[in-house]
Amino acid sequence: NPAKITVSPGGSWRLWPFFRRSRSGKAMQPVISGTKSSDTEVASDSINDRDGNRSVCKTNMAKKKIKVLTPTSEQLASLNLKEGKNSVTFTFSTAMLGKQQVDARIYLWKWNTRIVISDVDGTITKSDVLGQFMPLVGVDWSQTGVAHLFSAIKENGYQLLFLSARAIVQAYHTRRFLFTLKQDGKALPDGPVVISPDGLFPSLFREVIRRAPHEFKIACLEDIKALFPSDCNPFYAGFGNRDTDEISYLKVGIPRGKIFIINPKGEVVVNHRVDSKTYSSIHALVHGMFPHTTSTEQVFFLHFFFLCSILGLFYFRCSVLK
Repeated sequence: NPAKITVSPGGSWRLWPFFRRSRSGKAMQPVISGTKSSDTEVASDSINDRDGNRSVCKTNMAKKKIKVLTPTSEQLASLNLKEGKNSVTFTFSTAMLGKQQVDARIYLWKWNTRIVISDVDGTITKSDVLGQFMPLVGVDWSQTGVAHLFSAIKENGYQLLFLSARAIVQAYHTRRFLFTLKQDGKALPDGPVVISPDGLFPSLFREVIRRAPHEFKIACLEDIKALFPSDCNPFYAGFGNRDTDEISYLKVGIPRGKIFIINPKGEVVVNHRVDSKTYSSIHALVHGMFPHTTSTEQVFFLHFFFLCSILGLFYFRCSVLK
């Protein structure tokens, strides 16, 4: 009998496999018993002739394909991605349903992009549980002023990333809710919607019963952060509604002063201080809290140029004195 091939599962967690690099590759390597080959198995049929000599009649080669979760750099380059949002379609076939398609989006950002993270339930919506069901029956359950604030942040050069511990089966409804939300004619800015790859019941158990959605969020944000240079933290600020959101944001290097926790009254708490701020009042201060990225880069280069000028003048005077 051919040697049995078993593939060690990637595991539901660390729950977030989509940005795995070397770790996912190791997790998906086949483990083969009785052979040294990692992707083939050899079965030989032999027979003894009248003289007792053993000869091999045929050799069967069975190849095992290995599924990977992360595309290579060459595969990504062949997609000819443009900066910003790119729409892609996965096509596959099933025995029961036939040919199927799944739409997705790939976001291409620069290495120095500044990302503002936002939770969904209780942060964009007014509450955790009702925020998932009220939009399904046509009731507006969104926080007042959130669309205007997030749009102003995007206009100042930041990218919005929507992070939720909702299950993967809620992906379509979550994305539809976010990008059809309008307040006084203002819509939420476009951005990636990152949610849990778990099913509905495991996600609800983790978030509602165990109250530990930060386990998923921390690991997910760390994987996204690993896509950027090691000396560059892409996360600039974070919005949430729970202490677990603050724990997640602190873990990936967001300072306390840039973590905004909204309580059930609609008040925004910064560093555990309630100043009766709302999304609307923060919107009035958005240019101070979220300065335009081009202006901050210009200020940096002006300071750098001024420092170089001072050093050059000092070197010139030292040369004259000599």
